Amino acid sequence: MTEPISSGRLVVAALRLDLWSPDEVAARAREGLHLGVGGFILFGGDADAVGRLTERLRRESSHALLIGADLERGAGQQFRGLRELPPPAALAGLEDAAAAAEEAGAATARDALAVGVDWVLAPVLDLDAERSNPIVATRSFGPDPARVAELGARWIDGCQREGALACAKHFPGHGRTTDDSHIGLPVVRADPETLAQDLAPFEAVAGRVATAMAAHVAFPVWGGDRPATLSPEILGGILRDRIGFDGPVATDAMIMGAVGDDDAAAAVEALRAGCGLILYPSDVAATVGAIDRAQVEAGLAPRAVEARTRIVRALDRSRIAAADPGAPTNGSPAPDPLDLAVRTIVGDRGALEGWRGDATTAVVPVSDDPEVGPPAGRDGPLGALLLDELRDAGWRVSEALGDVTGADRVIVVLAATPKGWKGHGGPSPEALEAVRGAVAGVGSGLVVLLGHARWIEALDQPAIAAWSTESTMERAAARWIIDAAAR
Repeated sequence: MTEPISSGRLVVAALRLDLWSPDEVAARAREGLHLGVGGFILFGGDADAVGRLTERLRRESSHALLIGADLERGAGQQFRGLRELPPPAALAGLEDAAAAAEEAGAATARDALAVGVDWVLAPVLDLDAERSNPIVATRSFGPDPARVAELGARWIDGCQREGALACAKHFPGHGRTTDDSHIGLPVVRADPETLAQDLAPFEAVAGRVATAMAAHVAFPVWGGDRPATLSPEILGGILRDRIGFDGPVATDAMIMGAVGDDDAAAAVEALRAGCGLILYPSDVAATVGAIDRAQVEAGLAPRAVEARTRIVRALDRSRIAAADPGAPTNGSPAPDPLDLAVRTIVGDRGALEGWRGDATTAVVPVSDDPEVGPPAGRDGPLGALLLDELRDAGWRVSEALGDVTGADRVIVVLAATPKGWKGHGGPSPEALEAVRGAVAGVGSGLVVLLGHARWIEALDQPAIAAWSTESTMERAAARWIIDAAAR
């Protein structure tokens, strides 16, 4: 009979420096350490504070920890003071996309490791297969399976060469959904031949990526009406047996609506299905307790032991867990984030012909979802960086953000980036109406779309695409505009 293991080792607790007070972060960290969690997922915070926190967590833990973060767009996506990078869709449009993807993976790993994060929850290997998908879009390297496989593999190679663990997500693919799994359970009713395209990127990296993440998405043709996270047919039959992936499988965040109200019970089902890292439960103690009982009462001890063995094996690949502080940096030097971002801007330079002169330019921010705040690492309110860059370049600009009084031209900075719980992937009708209202009555206008380039056509205005809402992308848009207007 297999003896139960400490159930906490299979749980990854959240620490939200972006939402919680320092006292609450400290209390949640103490609780996680007391329960013996296997790791933490971090959100937000200054790089220095994050570094101090991860050092303390490791010092006070009785065992090696995985400390992860969602870093699809560079470590600056979460942590202020670290580098922000263009999203995968932007990198995929470059002539040297493969090299750029590998350099982005390496740069992300170096920055993450510098603050004690050794588990990089990236890259997204979902296909950008559904225009109305509310949660993938710019997070994907594109719609072509071979292209996503190539760029995803290069990103993983760059990341893991530096000594961080990458994570292929969201298996078996979140790209065909029209619902947001943060809100409810998306169902993909495609046939096996179509879904084989979604599997291709995961098959391509199965032998090289350290970890994978299951999608909170149901696929009736494979696993009935349950999310892949809870489906042994998908995680066992396809990911393990067919594709041959042998590393730890993480759930997506268990606080998400797709797994239902009782995420502690769902964690037990995820373990039974083949997941070994229970990520971001709503109640860490309840989840640990549920797994404890399942090991004894439901015969899940062998599954728990198997899962922990895979986690320990993955930790052996982490430079931090191996206590190896030296940075390999065997590849090309990481690109300057701003230079790289400028190269990814999509637009027609001719739309800015004659834009200098003595005209006054106003900058107006518009968000496609005012309820969703800016990214954790962003510097200042939407549009302020662009306004400052124009002013520093000698342009005559309106006195304040959003002030169009007396302006001859207006630049609308439109935030339309996929985010959890927002429920839509492109600009909302309200945002499009706000753009039209901002331009109305002004001599000429330009929209800086901080979202996917495909939405330019919906704007009915001259526009450029700068892909995402990170500070670096807004600054890159300003540099692009200044350069185009000077020609």
